[in-house]
Amino acid sequence: MPVTDEDAALRAISTLEKLSEEQKQAQMFITKILNNGEPFVDIHDLFGYYNILYFGKLLVPRVEVLWSPRLTLCAGICELSKDPSTGKYTRIRLKLSTPLLQYRPRSDTINTLLHEAIHAYFFITTSWQHSRGDDGTGHGVGFQLLADAINNHGGYEITIYHTFHDEVDSYRTHVWQCDGPCRTVPPFFGLVKRSMNRPPGKSDSWWAKHEAECGGTYTKIQEPELTKKQKDAMSKKERAGRQKNKIDAWVKTKEKATKTGIAEGSTSTHSKAVISQKEGETSFGKPTSMAATEAITVNDVLELSTSDRNSATGQKRTRVEYDDEVLIVEKRLLVECPICNLRIAEPDINEHLDVVHSF
Repeated sequence: MPVTDEDAALRAISTLEKLSEEQKQAQMFITKILNNGEPFVDIHDLFGYYNILYFGKLLVPRVEVLWSPRLTLCAGICELSKDPSTGKYTRIRLKLSTPLLQYRPRSDTINTLLHEAIHAYFFITTSWQHSRGDDGTGHGVGFQLLADAINNHGGYEITIYHTFHDEVDSYRTHVWQCDGPCRTVPPFFGLVKRSMNRPPGKSDSWWAKHEAECGGTYTKIQEPELTKKQKDAMSKKERAGRQKNKIDAWVKTKEKATKTGIAEGSTSTHSKAVISQKEGETSFGKPTSMAATEAITVNDVLELSTSDRNSATGQKRTRVEYDDEVLIVEKRLLVECPICNLRIAEPDINEHLDVVHSF
């Protein structure tokens, strides 16, 4: 009669009622590791001691424990390996997620290690017939019995599912949006998020149902930035095609200027170019009246910043200042040159006389 998960769980639990000398020794080393105050833990050493204390020394050397930098959808996984010559399962790899666990408390790594070790124990003791349980995930009655016993014995918090949802979602950076009716249906609203660049398609188990009930087309709407290695491998043409136009990225506006030093009545806008004056009309660089309050566009700013001096008249253009949030066109009083009758900004009149009318 084959051994069930429940049988294997009860067998392991019975060894905890009275620990052997070897189990006591393993427990002592585990306690020493857990109380050393280090932020990280050596999962290989710890797994060896857990193998003796909780799993009857059945896991080593048939089970290999390693960190996985590519595991982003779950904290750990129990991966079976077949013998190529016989086609039968012979070994197990317990993989722990580097991305999900490296910045979390050490207890999450330990609980995940024990969680996956329980799965490995059942695979070995049941001749690879580990029950998938009612939910199809392998967390049936046997799993829950043994997990609860280990939690009570060592003060752990082994759970059926991890709660690292934010961490998992942060790695699902490839996103596709469906344009069909399912985009209005919760909980997914037509979105497919993945950690790898694999578009939705026939390989997905839900694809046929989606085709029949929705029939929409998926379009990619988000992807991660390229790594330095990927950028270096691109041709100049490919790299140029990804370049974003940032020529006016520095221009920002506010509805109300609040910075110190802003001239009263000055404003800035991107919607339209308006020049209002107390007397007459003017154009940039050719003032014909007294001080004006000017509202300018991005193109106007670029024109003003091209040259600070009108070469024909020696007259300075209206000075433009800007900071991170507010664009300012300074308000200046114009005075008439006593020699050439040109109107010059009052602070610049002496320089105008020296440069244009010096003998």
